[in-house]
Amino acid sequence: MSRQCWYGRDKQPVAHRRGTAISIDNYSDWQIRRLNTSEHLLPRRPDDWWLQPDTLAFLQRYPQGMTTRAFELTHAPSGRCLLLTAQDLYFDAAAQFSETAKGETSSWDFRRRLLRSLRSKVLVLGQLLISGDYGQDGLNLLNPKEAAQLLPAVADTLLRRGRGYRAVLLKDLYSTDSPHTAALLRKPFTLLPTDPCMLLPLRWPDLEAYAADLSSKYRVRYRRARTKLAGIQRRSLPAREVTERLDRLYALYRITSRGAAVNLTGLTPDYFRWLGRRARVHGYFDPAGELIGFTTALANGPVYQAHYLGLEERYKRSHHLYHNMLFDLLGDALAGDFTTLDYGRTALEIKSSVGAVPHSYATLLRLCSPLLNPVVPFFVPAVFTAPQWQQRHPFR
Repeated sequence: MSRQCWYGRDKQPVAHRRGTAISIDNYSDWQIRRLNTSEHLLPRRPDDWWLQPDTLAFLQRYPQGMTTRAFELTHAPSGRCLLLTAQDLYFDAAAQFSETAKGETSSWDFRRRLLRSLRSKVLVLGQLLISGDYGQDGLNLLNPKEAAQLLPAVADTLLRRGRGYRAVLLKDLYSTDSPHTAALLRKPFTLLPTDPCMLLPLRWPDLEAYAADLSSKYRVRYRRARTKLAGIQRRSLPAREVTERLDRLYALYRITSRGAAVNLTGLTPDYFRWLGRRARVHGYFDPAGELIGFTTALANGPVYQAHYLGLEERYKRSHHLYHNMLFDLLGDALAGDFTTLDYGRTALEIKSSVGAVPHSYATLLRLCSPLLNPVVPFFVPAVFTAPQWQQRHPFR
C-alpha cells in the first residue's frame, strides 16, 4: 500500500512546499529532498520522537559530536514517501572505543595501532543518539531488493554532494535477521558486531503485579534491591531545576560515560538542558540532599525509552542504585500508556534479569574505497567485539 506525502497542519502536498528535490544517483524513479526543521509529515509512525521538527531543529543547531539532517525520499510512480535521518560522524578509534571493547589481541596488535592514527569522516544513515530504528520512517515499504538498491544509491548521492567521506554506516535500519539486511550484505556492506537493544513488553498494571510475576529467586532480588534504596529520595526534576543543577547532572553523566566501552557521541551540557524541556528527568538524592544520580526517559508514542543517565559509582553497589533505576523506569512506564519499555543497549545481563529481551539491529559498514572493503572484517575485532553475556529468565 502506498503512502501519500502530506505536510504540516495545512496539509499542502509536496509540490506546494519549498525545497529542491534531486534525483537519486542511478535510481531516477526516486527523488531526495532535505527537510526544513519546521516540516513534518502526516501520518507518521507513532514513535516519531526522533523525527519531530523540535528534535531535528535542536540537533542541527547544537551538534552532539555529529551533524544531523533529515531527508524525504519520494517514489514518483507509486507515491511512496520515506523519511531518513543522516548524520556526519568523525570516526576516532582511540577516542571512541576503549581498550576493553576490543577482542583478543596482543598488546602490540598493529591493526589497532594503525587505526589509532586515523580520523575518518563517516556518513551515517540512522540515528546515533538512540538504539533502534527510530532514525527512519517507511523503510518497511521497501522490499529487500529495493532496499538493497535504494539505500546505497541514497548514500552515493549524499557522498557526491559532500566532501571528505571515507565510509557509509547504516545504523539500526533493519533487524539483523531481516531479509533486507541479507540483501544489503551483498552490496557489499560488512555487518559490524553490536549489542542488542533490550526491550521489555509491558503487561502488568503496576510494579507490585510485576513483582508477583517474578520467580521466587528474582522476587527476592527485587525486594532486596528496593530495600537497599532506603534513605535515597527520587523525584522528578522540572526544566527549571534541570538548568539550575546542570553542572552536577553533566558531571554525573561524565562519570558514567567514561566507563562506557563505546562512546560515539559528544554530548554537551546543552543537550541535558534541552532534555529538561523534552524528556522526563528524575534525580536521586542522598539524605544530605546531594544529587547522586539521575535518569532521563522519552515518552515516544507507545514506547517509553530509557535515555542517558549518570550516577556516583559508590552508590551502585551500596544502594543497588543502577538496579533500582531500572525498576523505577519500569514503574514510570507502567504508570503511563505505554506498551514497551526500551532500555537501550549496554548492561545486557542485568537488564535481562529485570525481564528485558534482546532485539538485534544491524549496523552495516561500507568503505568508500572498494579495494579496502574486503579487509574490514580483519580490522573490526581490533576495535570492538560484542561481549559474551548470559540471558536471564526472571519470570515464572
